[in-house]
Amino acid sequence: MTKVIIPITPVYGHVAPMLSIAKDLIRRGHEITIITGSQFKEAVEKTGAAFVSFTGAADWQPEDLNDPERLAYEGVAQVNYDMQRYFVNTIPDQYAALQHELEKYGDDEAIVLAESFGFALSPALLGAPGVRAKGYAVVGVIPLAISSIDTAPFGMGLEPDSSEEGRARNISHNALMKDNLFGGAQKLYEKVLRELGATEEIPYLFDTCARADSYLQLSVEELSYKRSDLPASVRFIGALPTPPSVDAKLPDWWSDVLAADKVVVVTQGTVANGDFSHLIEPTLAALADLPVLVIAATGSKNEVKHVPANARVVEFVPFVDLLPHTNVLVTNGGFGGTQQALSFGVPMVLAGVSEDKIEGNARTAHTGAAINLKTHQPTPEAIREAVENVLAKPNYLANAQRLQAEYAALDPYTSIANAIAELDAKSQ
Repeated sequence: MTKVIIPITPVYGHVAPMLSIAKDLIRRGHEITIITGSQFKEAVEKTGAAFVSFTGAADWQPEDLNDPERLAYEGVAQVNYDMQRYFVNTIPDQYAALQHELEKYGDDEAIVLAESFGFALSPALLGAPGVRAKGYAVVGVIPLAISSIDTAPFGMGLEPDSSEEGRARNISHNALMKDNLFGGAQKLYEKVLRELGATEEIPYLFDTCARADSYLQLSVEELSYKRSDLPASVRFIGALPTPPSVDAKLPDWWSDVLAADKVVVVTQGTVANGDFSHLIEPTLAALADLPVLVIAATGSKNEVKHVPANARVVEFVPFVDLLPHTNVLVTNGGFGGTQQALSFGVPMVLAGVSEDKIEGNARTAHTGAAINLKTHQPTPEAIREAVENVLAKPNYLANAQRLQAEYAALDPYTSIANAIAELDAKSQ
C-alpha cells in the first residue's frame, strides 16, 4: 500500500477528475489523502479518501470566479488575473497544507500526485525547504501548457508552426507572454517562491510542472500539438472514462431523444454558466426552425428565456447517456467536456475564451473535429452556420470518430497506477 497525497485547486473542473483518480487508487489498495477546498469535503469523503481542507487564501470558493472585478477582464488578461489571484497567491497556503501532511510520514514516505494547475508542489520542485516526498507526479487536467519551440505559448490560441519562420514567431511570442501578457503573474510567482526558500532558477510558471518525476496528460497527443522538445516526463494517457449513470434519473421527455433524427446539445459547462445569453439562449434561437431536437443542459437553476418548441431544457442529464445520441455538441469548451465528447466521437461547435478555453478550443478545432467560433458570445447566425456545417460535412464526424478510437486505445487509470508504482519502486 502506497501513501499518496493529492492537492487539488478548489474548482470543480480540477476536483472532479482527481476524485475519480483517487477512487480508483483506493480500489487498488492505496492510502489516499486529498487536500482541497472546504466546500468539497463531502465529495472527497465519498471516495473513501481522507479529507484535509486548505486554509487561508488557498480555500477560495468557486463562486469567487463570478467576482465583477474578474469578469471585467477577457481572454489572456483574465487568465493573468486568475493566475495571480487564485493560483500564485495561494501557493504559500497550499504548500503549508502539503507540508503538514508530509510531516505525518517523514521524508521519502509518501507520493504527491498533483493536478497541473495546482502549484502546491512548485516550491518542492524548485528546492524550497521542507519534508520531501518519495516522488512527485502531475496529472494534466487542463490543456498542456508547457512551452515549446514548435508552438505559440499557452493562452494565445494560435496554430502550431514548427517551420523556421514559425519557430521564430514562437520564440518571440513565448517571450512576450512570459515578460508582458503574463508578466504580472510571472513576477509574483518568482517573488512567492523566493520567499518560500526556492533555491533553483525559477522557470516560467507553466513550465515548472514538467520538473515532476512524471507528468500524465489527460488527452491524446494531437490535442497538445506535436512537439519536438516535449519533456521526457510527459505521457499522454487519454481521457477518464465516463462512469455509467446508475442512480441518475432521465428526464420525462427522454423518448424525444430516442426518436429524434438529429440531436444538438448545448451547454455552458460548470463555471461560465451564470448568463445563458452567452451561448445557450442564442443557440436555441439559432436552431429554432431547424429539424433538430435541441437539448440545453444548463448546469444551474437559472431560468432559460424563450425556449422554442424543438428544445428541451434540463439542469442535469447524464452525458454518458446523452452523448451516444448526440450529432453536434455546442459548448463553451471546458477541457473535460470536450474530451468527453471526443471519447464518444461527437463533433463540436466551440464558443468560449475564458479560463483555458481560448487554448483548448483552438487545439480541438485544429484536429478537424470542431468549429471554433473564437468568442464567448456568438451570434445566432454564426451558431446556425456552424451547426449546419458540422451536420452537412462528414469530415467533422470522421475526425471526431478518429480521435474516439485513439482515446479508446488508452487506459488512464492504469497509466496513473503504473506511474505511482514506478515512483514507489524507485525509492525502495
